[in-house]
Amino acid sequence: MLWTTPTAVSPPGRVALVSLELPETQQPHRLAPAGSMLWRSTSSMQLEVGSHRLIVDGMTEAAARELLSETAPVDGDPDVQRLRAQLGDRGYLWPPAEGFVPPVPRLAAELTALSARCGQDASDRLAARGRRTVVVQGHGRVGSLVAAVLGAAGVGRVHVGDSAATQLVHAIPGGARPSDESTSLSAAAAAAILAAAPEVDVTPPAFGHSADLVVLAVDGPVDSDVRDALHAREASHLQVAVTSAAGVVGPLVVPRVTSCLACSDLHRRDRDPAWPALAVQLTLSRRHPRSGEIAACVATAGIAAGQALAFLDGELPEVLEGTLELHPPDWRVRRRTWPAHPDCGCMLR
Repeated sequence: MLWTTPTAVSPPGRVALVSLELPETQQPHRLAPAGSMLWRSTSSMQLEVGSHRLIVDGMTEAAARELLSETAPVDGDPDVQRLRAQLGDRGYLWPPAEGFVPPVPRLAAELTALSARCGQDASDRLAARGRRTVVVQGHGRVGSLVAAVLGAAGVGRVHVGDSAATQLVHAIPGGARPSDESTSLSAAAAAAILAAAPEVDVTPPAFGHSADLVVLAVDGPVDSDVRDALHAREASHLQVAVTSAAGVVGPLVVPRVTSCLACSDLHRRDRDPAWPALAVQLTLSRRHPRSGEIAACVATAGIAAGQALAFLDGELPEVLEGTLELHPPDWRVRRRTWPAHPDCGCMLR
């Protein structure tokens, strides 16, 4: 059962213990791993899984004990048996699941959190992450942290492919450290990934094997040669950038399926004819780094990792044909849409 997570918790549903009309079942159930049971009163119980809530009226302590028992008594209360069936169907109760085990112990919390969103498919979802490969390119400040978060979330291979020297400006909690100065960004990021997830493979993909996703940590416009090369290889890629004004995640480009980075440049050109000249100048090195506040960098890295994981998990991220923009100091996240541009032709390339 797949659970969706709304932006706000909706009012809880309500059922009465004695009014259920589902078929009886003797199958044992237990509370969902991410579930909780709360007493609203001596006769009203609230069950929660993620952002979903359900109130059961007419509940007694004995009925609750029988409901949550992992062994279903043959002569149990028929009303409780029907309630167990209904709650199992809605995902609040699970049958005993021997396969609900994380690939490595440190991922137990990740598995439980996933179960609130995708139910009993969580184990398969997390196992699939372990077979994914992500490559991070570019020397933006958030690149090493995005890589470490992806590894910590269960992605099996995460490689940062930038041989540029690490500078003090690249230091970020959970990513590159000040002591990594002068080492390569690739080595600094590998150390950060392994510190968070020792079992992750930090080596580049073997020749002939492409990454499932390329993250472009570039605090400015992406070089057109890099952009075109990724499109030619049909490599899905996600841009993440942080400036003094905002943290920007997206677009996430799936070549020949979604709009591309060139499309967004063309839309900017339509709004400002000088954009092509400005974009070239924005790629030039600066005396002072372009990166934004450290809090904005960390928050942007988290959003980028979340969108990347959604894509790897087979969901539809918000940054397909769009960007999520985080604007301090009010910290509001704004979504901007970047549809395919009629002058681009990226769908045909």
